Amino acid sequence: MKCNNSFVFFALFSIVPLLSAQPIVVWNRLLTHPNPMVSELLHRALEVTTDEYGDFQLISSEIMEQGRVIRQMSNSPHIQIAVFAPNKEREENAIAIRVPVTGTLLSYRICLIREGHQSDFNSVNSLQTLINSPLKIGSHQDWPDAQIMQENGLTLWKGKKYELLFAQLEAGRFDCFSRGANEIMQEYHSHADKVLQIEQNLIIYYPLPFYYFVNKSNPELALRLTRGLTILKNNGEYEAMFKDKFDGTLKKLAMNNRKTIELRNPLLTIETEKQMLRDKAYFDKLIKISFL
Repeated sequence: MKCNNSFVFFALFSIVPLLSAQPIVVWNRLLTHPNPMVSELLHRALEVTTDEYGDFQLISSEIMEQGRVIRQMSNSPHIQIAVFAPNKEREENAIAIRVPVTGTLLSYRICLIREGHQSDFNSVNSLQTLINSPLKIGSHQDWPDAQIMQENGLTLWKGKKYELLFAQLEAGRFDCFSRGANEIMQEYHSHADKVLQIEQNLIIYYPLPFYYFVNKSNPELALRLTRGLTILKNNGEYEAMFKDKFDGTLKKLAMNNRKTIELRNPLLTIETEKQMLRDKAYFDKLIKISFL
């Protein structure tokens, strides 16, 4: 059989970039996050730094809960990048990339509730009325949100698996599944088989950024990701992506018409507080534009 040398050369040439690309194992939940900006922003941040750092290939980790991925990143070099809210322990065990992934939208918590139960929330207009009410807030046991809300006096119901929380809400184990404004709309639609709705009146607010975290075994990757995200902020791509992913969502959520209940967040480190203060005007502007 005659061999087509041109075809062989083309095939080998096509494979070379894949073989030379840096494999980067990423937490599976980052790549499947309800809002696509989380994975797309990571890809673009690495893409705009390929000239300096080389090609890359993102590889999903096995399916795991947040607590497990944090433990793995603290004692194993396997998972290189994850995404979650920061606290002191997480910032000690991995490298926090302090460029918020979805602006400050994780700070704006909105309740996913059982359909037909809006009236349970209509009389809630302050932190004290929420504390005094019989309402239970649902959260994952590994999320900083659980500790934040407990520290502020709210009654909590904690689950062990993210996906099960939606079914547990539907079953009435708790009354409000507190979700970030960056994720609730997509989660609501992806669980359309359940009898749920988005609560219409409230925002539970506490300062909580959403960061990429890099394994401490790979500081060069942390530098690359920081550089890439900085480039995207400076060239306008970050703002354009934010508007594309969230303008419609935030209008549908009617953020301007909601009563805001503010909580304190005792888990913020000094470094994270400095970042939030430094970038406040930039992210406030993004959200204000989207609210209009």
